[in-house]
Amino acid sequence: MQTFNLHTHTYRCHHALGYDEQYIQAAIDAKMEVIGFSEHLPFPNVEIESERMFNKDIDEYLKTMQLLKEKYKDKIKILIGFEIEYYDNQKDYLLSMKDKCDYFIIGQHYKYYDGYNYDFYCGDEDVLTYAYQIETALDLGLTKYVAHPDFFMLGRRDFNKACEKASHIICKAALRNNAILEINLNGLRYGQLFFHDEMKHAYPYRDFYKIASQYNCKVCFGYDAHKPVTLLEKSRIDKCLKILKGIQLQYVSSFDELEIES
Repeated sequence: MQTFNLHTHTYRCHHALGYDEQYIQAAIDAKMEVIGFSEHLPFPNVEIESERMFNKDIDEYLKTMQLLKEKYKDKIKILIGFEIEYYDNQKDYLLSMKDKCDYFIIGQHYKYYDGYNYDFYCGDEDVLTYAYQIETALDLGLTKYVAHPDFFMLGRRDFNKACEKASHIICKAALRNNAILEINLNGLRYGQLFFHDEMKHAYPYRDFYKIASQYNCKVCFGYDAHKPVTLLEKSRIDKCLKILKGIQLQYVSSFDELEIES
C-alpha cells in the first residue's frame, strides 16, 4: 500500500473544494504517513482564475501550511509544495520560488505560461514541446516528480510516432534524474474517450507506461486530490492497476524511497 500522496490541491486554485485541515484529516484516516500539498503556482502578472492560485495568495498559502505542518507533526508529515509548469522565460522565477517550499512537482497543462491548453488539442509539434518542457525542468533540478506525464493524450485521439518520441524523452529524463513518474488517479474522471476504433482512458495511457517500463522508471500513484474525500478512494488504484495490467513497472510505496524534498 502506498503510504503517501504528493499531489494535493486546496481551494486556492479555484477548482478544488474543502478546508486545508480536511485534506490532512482525510490523509490521516487513509493511513498515510506523508501528505504533500502542491498548489498550482501562478506566474507574475498572469492570473488564470479557473486554473491557478492568485499571486497575492502565495504568502498566505505558505504561512498557513507551515502552521499546519507544526500542528500535525505528531500525526502525519506534511510537505509544502507547488505544482509548476516550465517555460524558458520563467526559469529564473521558478528557481527563486523553489527555495520557498519543500518541493515542486511538474504538471504541464499549457504550452505557454499564459495559455494554450494541451488538453484542448495537442498536435505533433505540441507534444514534443510538452516533452521538452518536462525534460528541461528535470534537467535543471527543479523537480523530481512528474505529474500525469501522459496528460498530452487528452488533446489527441491517436498515439503516433511523435507521441512515442515524446514519451521516450520524458522517460529518459526521469531515469537520468532519478525522478518519479506519477500514475494520476484523477484522470479516471474523464472516463473512456474515443481513440480510433476503441475506447480508452486518456490517462493513465497504456502505451506511455509500456515505454516507461522499458527504462525501469520509478512510478507512484497521485490522487491529484481536489476534494478531501478523494484521498479515501483507494479503489482508484485498483482501477488503474487493471488498465496497466501486464506492464512491468517499478512501483514505489514508501516516501523514503524518493528524493523529493529541496
